[in-house]
Amino acid sequence: MSPAVQQPRLRIGIDTGGTFTDIVSVDSGTGAMRVTKVASTPANPAIGLVRGVRAILEAAGASPADVAGLAHGTTVATNALLQGPISGLGLIVTAGFRHLLEIARQSVPVGYGNSYFWVKPERIVPLHFVREVGGRLNFRGEEIRPLDEASVHAAAHFFRSQGVRAVGICLIHSYANPAHERRVAEIFAQDHPDSTLSLSCAVLPEYREYERAVTTLVDAFVKPHMERYLNRVHDELGPGLQHKPFLVMQSSGGVASADQVLCKPITTALSGPAAGALASAVVAEVAGFPNVVALDAGGTSTDLCLIEGGKPHVTNGGAVGAYPVRIPMIDIKTIGTGGGSIAWISREGHLKVGPAPNPARCAIPTAAPSRPSPMPILFSDASLPRSSAAAWRSTPHVRARDSRAWRSGFPAR
Repeated sequence: MSPAVQQPRLRIGIDTGGTFTDIVSVDSGTGAMRVTKVASTPANPAIGLVRGVRAILEAAGASPADVAGLAHGTTVATNALLQGPISGLGLIVTAGFRHLLEIARQSVPVGYGNSYFWVKPERIVPLHFVREVGGRLNFRGEEIRPLDEASVHAAAHFFRSQGVRAVGICLIHSYANPAHERRVAEIFAQDHPDSTLSLSCAVLPEYREYERAVTTLVDAFVKPHMERYLNRVHDELGPGLQHKPFLVMQSSGGVASADQVLCKPITTALSGPAAGALASAVVAEVAGFPNVVALDAGGTSTDLCLIEGGKPHVTNGGAVGAYPVRIPMIDIKTIGTGGGSIAWISREGHLKVGPAPNPARCAIPTAAPSRPSPMPILFSDASLPRSSAAAWRSTPHVRARDSRAWRSGFPAR
């Protein structure tokens, strides 16, 4: 009688952040759980992921054959949007709607009393990279004017000559009839085969052109990042793990296969934060606190979520940074300030804080520089060591007014 074949028993979860990669393994047979943490590798996050998986397998005394599947929450899309700059994007619109992004919405943050002070953020696509194509559908999806294919060919050649490889296609009323957008995509496949396309009829088949256009452009922007990242993960996992089920967390709290994510990567815009919100809801409920505010501070960004009745809210009117993203997602507010954020003095003498491009590579200065330096100071914690504060105050290029503002942020001990 042949021995029974041992079934894979380990389920592994991986959360890749800008600074650290956290790995958890659960043995489905015994319920045993192990946790480990490795430094993220910003140049190629897949390396940190695989190092973490190997470390957890070694700690469990297991091999790749024991792995039943992997689930992954990633901030690749989030960080790409928050760290910026966003460039290399093009937009195809219906003739007459070239200023769609410029007009945007009439609403002003914090009410109309802020109109005098509020400065409209930079457009996600500059006007010279917005190209119009002829043709028109009505709101029922009925064709009023046929698609002008000559203008589509001209747009494809223009983007190819300008080196624009990520293009969003958002034609009026395509949610009711996708025929024109799909034909535009076919022409681009012929004339600009290296381009990465996102169609609004597939990303967000709803009315409201501005939100549909921005969501489509965000999808187009993160698509090359996610494709490159997931391909690297597949390569780094090696023969033993490449063919294991690999699921990616979505912003809505569900999961999808890597192939599905590549078709619509915008669904992972809050992948990592969504997993954190769900985990917070479970922990809070077990602890007897069904109504809490969850705060997840990572190396690059900080995410906040209101949990009521043990469940996080879900919305389709969220945003990542300054960009409205109308897809189902856990209602999370993300700000571009985390443990790896940097502080610097602007030319106007104001204290600025924002995410560092590669927080895993940065370090806090512990002594004052010998001469003024353009390099900013890194926040690695909510509370900086006093030695770092002293170093900042004694830096020659910081004026006394800024020094007092900096000192006031430190409580007396």
